[in-house]
Amino acid sequence: MSRSGELADRSAERTPFGWAALAAALAVCASPAALAQTPAIAPAGINPPVLLEADQLVDDQTARTITAEGDVQVRYEGRTLRADRLVYDLNSGAIRAIGNVQVVLEDGSTTYATEIEADEALNVGAAHELRARLGETGTLAARSALRHGQGESELRNVIYTSCPVCETGDRPPTWSLRARRAIQDHETRTVSYRGTVIEIAGLPVMYLPYFAHPDPTVERASGLLPPSIGRNDRLGAFYEQPYYWAISPSQDLTTSLRVHETVNPLASLEYRKRFWSGDLELTSTLTEEAIFDSDGVRLGDKNARYSLFGRGLFEISDYWNWGFGVEHIDDDDYLRRYDLDGPGERRGPFVGQDTRLISQLFAIGQSERSYSSVSFVDFQGLREFDSPDLLPVMLPLAETETVLPALGGQLRLQAHAAVLSRGDNVATLGFEGNDARVSAGALWRRDAVFGPGMVVSPFAQVRGDLYEIETSPDQYETVSRGLGLAGAELSWPFMRPGERFDLVVEPVAMAAYASKDADDPRIVNEDSLSFELDDSNLFRPNAAPNYDLWEPGGRVSLGVRASARAHSGESATLLFGRRWRNEQAPGFTQQNNLDGRATDWVGALQADLGPNFGAEARVRLDDEQLDINRIDLGVRAALGRFSANARYFSIDDTLAPGDPNREISAQAGINLAWGWRMQAGLTRDLDSDINLRQDIRAIYEDDCTFLEIAYTRSETQRGTIGPNEGLQIRIGLRSLGVFGGS
Repeated sequence: MSRSGELADRSAERTPFGWAALAAALAVCASPAALAQTPAIAPAGINPPVLLEADQLVDDQTARTITAEGDVQVRYEGRTLRADRLVYDLNSGAIRAIGNVQVVLEDGSTTYATEIEADEALNVGAAHELRARLGETGTLAARSALRHGQGESELRNVIYTSCPVCETGDRPPTWSLRARRAIQDHETRTVSYRGTVIEIAGLPVMYLPYFAHPDPTVERASGLLPPSIGRNDRLGAFYEQPYYWAISPSQDLTTSLRVHETVNPLASLEYRKRFWSGDLELTSTLTEEAIFDSDGVRLGDKNARYSLFGRGLFEISDYWNWGFGVEHIDDDDYLRRYDLDGPGERRGPFVGQDTRLISQLFAIGQSERSYSSVSFVDFQGLREFDSPDLLPVMLPLAETETVLPALGGQLRLQAHAAVLSRGDNVATLGFEGNDARVSAGALWRRDAVFGPGMVVSPFAQVRGDLYEIETSPDQYETVSRGLGLAGAELSWPFMRPGERFDLVVEPVAMAAYASKDADDPRIVNEDSLSFELDDSNLFRPNAAPNYDLWEPGGRVSLGVRASARAHSGESATLLFGRRWRNEQAPGFTQQNNLDGRATDWVGALQADLGPNFGAEARVRLDDEQLDINRIDLGVRAALGRFSANARYFSIDDTLAPGDPNREISAQAGINLAWGWRMQAGLTRDLDSDINLRQDIRAIYEDDCTFLEIAYTRSETQRGTIGPNEGLQIRIGLRSLGVFGGS
């Protein structure tokens, strides 16, 4: 039915939406048999018009309403409304959509309802049986919803989950939140609930009088983060509550306070900021407490204790970057005492570990043909035998290298400088003074193929070193030396193609002769203490990896490399060889496999047979009896629901006192039904017959939920911190966070 009227008489009284909607209605009435799809053209100065589509439109001029029926679609400024029936009130500008209502906003979020009342800009005012998609994962449903002003909506009888929802309704989501009432704030993009019940598989497990979380479409928002709750022998029961502050789009701050049953609280802070040229991150903890042992018994007076970790990296130019790394704690066992993380992260060119922390300030430049770096480095040793009087400060450590083509090969021009500074030494440790060294040199190498596939690689190196050494307090001596070597590497690969796999066997020989008389008792080996001749450097001309040590005279390395690769992707590689020298050299020890004129035999084997099996082994065999002086063996396997991996190593001499000579570690897992899996792990020191770490875990995981129950135990003793065991429960709910602690 259509009632005609004068458009020109009333167009000035209507809003842009009203004018456009009526124009579309009149167009449909002109051809009622056709599907309406008429973009209305608004007069000059009017906002963008509306596209209205429907099977039938009725213009009731008496009631001043336009009714659209049958597959109704309304589009306005990127928003879309769909419904079975729509009634538009020209007097109030209100829209009432009835039946299978769907509203899609500009960001792609979608709202479903049986009935919706909205204004002419498609802002929902009230809805019944509401369902909405929040972001990519969140689903929210409510019995009714009412809009309060521009930025807030009230929802009644609410359920929220980020799990997939079964359309048939016969299976509840893995977890959900149910609440009597919720407020969705569109300005802060948060959802807060009153009278909340957390349900797992449809069963109520926890009641919260108040709960809030950011809208899942928000990447970051200020607020309380999930707490950490746990207990151990040292700290007793503890509760940690973090708070996240999104200061600006480029910076944020996370603070927390951890309250313990037996010792004083611990405060922590993490600050992050991104600049136009880089970013930085600082993490610190602070408490006032005495040193205490594994049972929480205090041993001394209370003092302020802290940890500080940080990193920053910034761009200076296309070639240069500069940055810093900070790692410092109040006492050696501070991190273990409070179960804190920090060491082991890359904060610059030097990486610390749980036994030695590194603070550094550096600049690095790199291009296709050159590399340069300058670093100022300070060490903090955490072992009982570490002495700050012996650990140097690098002021600075600098190097540069440029690669150039020369004589058909590659020429590397290198320069290196190091200044080591120490404080006053303790008398019982002897004297270790300040040292400085500057080195410059060049290394040339060329690879050429000749004859029946032989590869010959001649090389040559020259280097000059200048040392300034403190031989006694405030007494310095200058030492200089010139070094050089020349030689060649020869290899002859043989290949046998096959129907199923290809085999390559490659004998390799390296021979070189280096200058002598490089050893000077005044030069202290500072930079080549912890290295070993093995499969990775068997054919390196100078076995010493850095500058203080030099391998003099002649040397020959012989070995064979072999590889087999199946056409289906499986592969295996083997290397085995040995090194001979014409003379012994001072400074080289049995630990680095260069103490005699002949080294031990070294070998490596690696096999990759796909996802179900893999193995690797590295061995060092005695040069005469072929006894195993060192072995490092690892294997992984999987069969059906089962998977496992193990590693065993045995070393005759370790580099640091207290490190195990023989150790085995293993992990095993089984995938159970319905998302459950079990894991168990063990790391055991075979010398002392103690478990360095053991754990067993039960894990559940699906598209929206993570649950882990883990028991861990350690029998190690370091300082006042001895064996420890704990139970850890963690629950992760997608879009809400991770709950629990150790």
